[in-house]
Amino acid sequence: MGDSTMILDETNRKNLIFLILQFLHEEGYEKSLHLLEQDSGVFFDYSYFSSAITNGNWKDAEDYLSAFTSPDANTFSRKMFFDLYKWKFSEAPDRSGGSESVNIFSKDLRRIPVFKDDGFEDLVDVIAVEDIRIPEKTGTVDKALVRASLCVDLRKLAESNPSLFDKLVFPNLNKSALLSLISLICPNSNGRMGGSKEDLIRLILQFLQEAKYKNTSHRLEQETKIFFNLNYLAEVMKLGEMGKAEEYLAAFTDKHANKYSKAMFLELQKLKCAESTAWEATTPSGSPTQKTKLHISVAKLAKKNPALKDKLSFPEMGKSRLLTLLKQTMDWWRPHSCNNSKSLEHIPVVTNLCGEPSSLENKFNRTGPRAKGKLKEINHPSECSALVLPDYWSGERIACLKYSHSGDYILALADDATHKLWTWSTGQNEFCKHTPRVLKEDVFPKPRLHQPMSGETMKNEIATSVEDSTSCFAIKGSYLFSTSGAKIAVFDLKSFERVAAFGSPIKPTATYFIFIPGDLLSVGLDDGSILIHCLASRKIKEKLDGHDQRITCLAFSRCFNVLVSSGADGKLCVWSTKSWVKLTCIDSIQNFCTRRNNNSSLVTKIEFDPYQIELLVVQDKWISRHAAPTLDCLKQWVPDESEAAITSATYSSDGEIIYVGFRSESIKILDSKTFLMKCRINLTAFTQPIPSNIRVEVYPAVVAVHPSHPSQISVGLSNGKVIVLQPLGRGGWGEASALEDDADNSDGPEHCY
Repeated sequence: MGDSTMILDETNRKNLIFLILQFLHEEGYEKSLHLLEQDSGVFFDYSYFSSAITNGNWKDAEDYLSAFTSPDANTFSRKMFFDLYKWKFSEAPDRSGGSESVNIFSKDLRRIPVFKDDGFEDLVDVIAVEDIRIPEKTGTVDKALVRASLCVDLRKLAESNPSLFDKLVFPNLNKSALLSLISLICPNSNGRMGGSKEDLIRLILQFLQEAKYKNTSHRLEQETKIFFNLNYLAEVMKLGEMGKAEEYLAAFTDKHANKYSKAMFLELQKLKCAESTAWEATTPSGSPTQKTKLHISVAKLAKKNPALKDKLSFPEMGKSRLLTLLKQTMDWWRPHSCNNSKSLEHIPVVTNLCGEPSSLENKFNRTGPRAKGKLKEINHPSECSALVLPDYWSGERIACLKYSHSGDYILALADDATHKLWTWSTGQNEFCKHTPRVLKEDVFPKPRLHQPMSGETMKNEIATSVEDSTSCFAIKGSYLFSTSGAKIAVFDLKSFERVAAFGSPIKPTATYFIFIPGDLLSVGLDDGSILIHCLASRKIKEKLDGHDQRITCLAFSRCFNVLVSSGADGKLCVWSTKSWVKLTCIDSIQNFCTRRNNNSSLVTKIEFDPYQIELLVVQDKWISRHAAPTLDCLKQWVPDESEAAITSATYSSDGEIIYVGFRSESIKILDSKTFLMKCRINLTAFTQPIPSNIRVEVYPAVVAVHPSHPSQISVGLSNGKVIVLQPLGRGGWGEASALEDDADNSDGPEHCY
């Protein structure tokens, strides 16, 4: 009985830590988040670890890894530390003229246990070397390539490492699960979100102190600014750590805030001086020392300081209050839930605090907590701002659709190889600076299908066969590069004149292309190869071979200087844009996240988020997010099985949401981090002709996002029309007031993995 109770308590403790980690991430307390990961040891965030390596923060990477394992823990840990030290060693001369590399060798490499049976002959050889020669300067080496390759190797070691392999996956949680739980069991907050968060932060601080996670606790005090821990300040002052004392105080106030703050910083400066003087020796026996006087002075000033005095007290509460609340809630919850599960996925939530309900919420026993909200659906044009762009001819499906980089026009390419350009202009040859923020039928200036005075039209050559027909375009300055399965044509966007064409009208033909820095054009071909064209010299700089079938999409990351390619062969490849070496290549079916079925599906689109850190991968059955440059799967979303195929998916301009178009004539709007649904737009009401008894299938073929208004999208339809949509007022999608309770408010069994 005692053993089972201990196991349950440990399970509750780990569950609580996961819930706290989610809360810290959602609230943006990133330093506290990663400190708690290290203090608790329950989750190894490989994305954070690899980011430290990619940015050359070797000490941060080493400290993080050391919190979970040590060089003598096992063979895999030894290899991981060795690889870290080896590359840190190789880069050291760049920073300190060679002296640091010797220091790293002696302090780091020599403390790794060496066993001949490890099979790591390189480690044995390095440590056996007596003549330590400074390696040549690594400035000519592609550091981004080396670091990215190291991340891939370390990931494989981590997955096999008994100290790490079961700590690499974060459990699936409802959004704001812990905050929602506290609001559920602490009704005194009266539904006030701010009050609930402050209550929760105090409960978390108590838990961290009791668990002796002091680093996390004091960092969270600084990040939240809810509690000023005078005891901690006194402790670091007593230890003579004046830098920490000043940093802690600066998190709550600055020397210019008021006279008390100014005096506190001055007293800390005096303490710095006291550390290097003989005041202690000259103090008469029995009298308080100069340092003690300064400590007392700082405490008195804090109590008078208007910026601090309301943050000095911590509420009285029972021991382990947060852990007790979680245990009591879960003990009550399990017999009332449909599956008696201990999983965090089934933790009770309050929907109006945590966003969209999961499919499991409708299975809750009616005696349990119920959500008072409903998913926002738009079923009529009056429920959002909508504008159908004027068009004098249509009928062919919109294959490609984009806003210009500044948002002053919208450009479409239809299946018949014809381009259409709409602008908000005040004159025939004048472009407006941007599309209007608010869309209304009487808006001025009104959108206009642009046509130059010459009467020119922009039309591509069409592929000789239907199966070769692929459409793609890219904008560079005032020029448009475009193809519909034959040559790549170059058009002047002002005059619509075709100024050039290149490529082959026969196989291999271009299937996708993008511009990348350095005046380069990356062109994917239908034979699976990728050509890197230098526009200045008009020559092919590189040819990349890694796919067996046609290239379906390309994406470039400025952050990592990598090009990612997807092919009809199911592969995703990552290439360095400095050396053009292939960094990694994975099978999109075998290596992606767990799914409900293994039916293969072609990757139709890949796209980096606005920060160029995560990659969105789109198939017709699911979408997923991946960390660059390793392509580790972060999260996957599989829509309801009754839903038709996904036709398009794209990030908003701020990266906060993802728009997903479906063949079932709808668009779902998801939170980009959690993949929880914020809103659904039913396009039937926007697209069906009158009389309504005529049923025509019209679906969103492609969705484009405004470059500076995250909530505005343009939708290219299968009937050739383009419609611009955005929410009413100044709110975002799905931010309307909650609707009345409805027993059938689920959107079906959609899954996030």
